[in-house]
Amino acid sequence: MVWRHYGISGLGGFFRRFALGRMSLWWWLVLLVGMPAVFYAGAAINGNLTDPFPFSPWYALLPALLPMLFIGPIEELGWRGVALPLLQRRFSPLWAGLLLGLLVAVWHTPSFLLSGTKQSAWAFWPFFFGVVAISVILTPMFNAARGSLLVSFLFHAQMNNPIWPDAQPWDMYLFVATAVVVAVVNRKALLDRGAAVTAILTPGDEPDDTGNDAAPVNRFPGRAVGRHAV
Repeated sequence: MVWRHYGISGLGGFFRRFALGRMSLWWWLVLLVGMPAVFYAGAAINGNLTDPFPFSPWYALLPALLPMLFIGPIEELGWRGVALPLLQRRFSPLWAGLLLGLLVAVWHTPSFLLSGTKQSAWAFWPFFFGVVAISVILTPMFNAARGSLLVSFLFHAQMNNPIWPDAQPWDMYLFVATAVVVAVVNRKALLDRGAAVTAILTPGDEPDDTGNDAAPVNRFPGRAVGRHAV
């Protein structure tokens, strides 16, 4: 979609969003500490917190980390790379995050119908609502990071990290509770369309409606001014 609408040169502006990553220390703590804490808390409730480390020897973890960084997170090129900015052009960040979460949850539904997938052993509804909750958590973080693809990739990688214990379904319940807290704490930003990143490309790369280069950017970094129909 980016190639079709902006051309090959536009792909550079799209992928330069990986260079965006400035956000508050609190958001970095949520990303790097808070997300793993949810898995460990869920495992504690499940009673498997003390299960042995699943990789032996420890360096067997290394080949497992590679798909964690790409297979799941590459979805974010579509989810947060394109879909969320477009949704935020028409809806507040809260509604955009909820709608995108529903879409992502439906996208993963076929995995529950296939034998051999990890989802086939999980309860469906906790996972479904957990995915929606995760989208709500990531939305204000994404906006705070000015539409960073790097932050979106790291967030998704945290969700797939093989180090964290399998805490289903309690981790999903806890993500729902976390999403409520995040939504309450960030309610002003989540209800303010002016605080939403709507640009597909990095600031300064987004063309205006006539196809000219570099439409002006308003007071919120990463939000392009003007209508950009895709």
